[in-house]
Order: sequence, then C-alpha cells, then structure tokens
Amino acid sequence: MNTQKKTRVILIIAIVIIMLALTSCERSYAPIDESLATPVIEGDGFAEPLPSDNIDGLLESGAQTATALAAGVGGDAPPGGVTPEAAAPASEDPTAVPEGVTLTPEALSPVDPTPTPTTTVAPPTAVVGKPASYTLKKGEFPYCIARRFNIDPTELLNLNNLTSAQAQSLQPGLTLSIPQSGKAFPSARALHAHPVSYTVPSNTNVYGIACFFGDVDPAAIVSRNNIADPNNVTAGTVLQID
Repeated sequence: MNTQKKTRVILIIAIVIIMLALTSCERSYAPIDESLATPVIEGDGFAEPLPSDNIDGLLESGAQTATALAAGVGGDAPPGGVTPEAAAPASEDPTAVPEGVTLTPEALSPVDPTPTPTTTVAPPTAVVGKPASYTLKKGEFPYCIARRFNIDPTELLNLNNLTSAQAQSLQPGLTLSIPQSGKAFPSARALHAHPVSYTVPSNTNVYGIACFFGDVDPAAIVSRNNIADPNNVTAGTVLQID
C-alpha cells in the first residue's frame, strides 16, 4: 500500500513538472522598456549629413566660435564688457572705417615734415667779351679757353704761370686769370666747322663738346638744344651746333 502511494506521488510530481515545463516554453518574454535601450544610429554616424556645398561657411563658423572662446579663457575679459557673442565676426573688413570717423587727406597720407632735397644742375652762363677769370670745367683745358675768348695762348699761360704742356692738358677746377688786352688767337679759332648737326659719339658734357669745336660757347649749346643736364650728354644725341 505504501509502495502504491509513493508511486502515485512520484507520478503526480512528474506530471506537474512536465506541465510546468510545457507552460514555460509557450510563455513570451516580458516587454523591454525602450527608454532604457541604447539607440542604434544608422548610416555614417551623424544625425544629419554634413553640408558639402558650404564648407567655407562651416570653417568660418568654427573660427568665430574659437575666437569667442579664446576671449574668455586664459586671459583678460574683452575691454568694455564685450562678450564673445558681441565680438565682431571674422568676415568684417579690418580696414573698414568705424562709423562716425572721418578720414582727412592728412590722415590717409601723412606728410613727412622733412623736405626731400632736390639736386639742380646750374646751366653754364653765357659769356660776352672777356671775363676777368674763368674756372675750367670737366672737358676743358687752357688752350680751349684761349680759342673761345680769342686771346693769345702765350699771354694766357704767362699770366697764369703755366707751361705749354699744362696748357694742353685737362685741368678741371683750375681758375684762370683772363688777359683783358693783348693779341688775339694767332690762328683759326674753330677746330671743327659749324654750323652743323653733330651726333655725340660717346657720353660727355657740353663743355667737352664746346672745346671740340673750339670757339663755341657751352651756354649756346645748352640753349639751342634744350639740354637739361649740361654735365650729361649721352652717346647718340644729335645736337645742332651754330
């Protein structure tokens, strides 16, 4: 009898276990709270695609944000209580004139109070008759002066204690005393015929050209040809020599 009871109890327990097992297989999982779930982002990982047609604007916006942050981090606050939000955008023209400011010509182009020195070249002075003295220029020599002023070269040399060799050499800066009376130049004063159209063969000055012709006044060459710098006549210049 006891054995039968035990068998029945075991059988009942086995049936209950099998029923429980079958019931658990058919039941569904409990619903998941979606608010606790980790969201899954689809695509390239961005909520919105980056603008491909306005990269410059995006960079400019980033630069403005960096400038605003730098103004309030690691340094003094902007003067006058200016906040990063009120700072001028980077796109503004830094050379723009502030409103209410008027620029004068002096402000735009300040004048240097120190005047710039100018170099002027004095033209030769025309000589009428015989001067009391004459200072030789570059390109001139005593014999040239004797021809120009129609004086005897020997008298010129004696008056200035010069030798014949010195009279034929170039001595710019030498001041000669000019005889006011005496003999005229002993031969033809002109070394080369003129009037003529003369092409300057090499760089020279009007004083050397005057001596080339012998009896021509340098001032006459300058006046006739409108020469700006008597000390600089370039090769190839065509001069009218009267």
